[in-house]
Amino acid sequence: MAIDRHRTNEVGPPVASTLVTYVVWFFFGNIGGHRFLTGRVFSGAVMLVLHVLGWLTWWFGLGFLIWGFVGLWWLLDAFLIPGWLRD
Repeated sequence: MAIDRHRTNEVGPPVASTLVTYVVWFFFGNIGGHRFLTGRVFSGAVMLVLHVLGWLTWWFGLGFLIWGFVGLWWLLDAFLIPGWLRD
């Protein structure tokens, strides 16, 4: 049985609004906050770990490369969020 996410009396995970998701994306996107909010916990954890790894390795110059990768991922997610919220 499929869950109709548009009904208010259904039991299931809440669906975040587009505005809230973009606000979380803007302020907490570099640590995967928007992915946790939309139920993509594994990839959110990967973003969080990469961000922390960037802090741990910035002294050696590797951190800036990691942050660059996470930054590109963050920008790409801006275009993917509407599709996530439609599912």
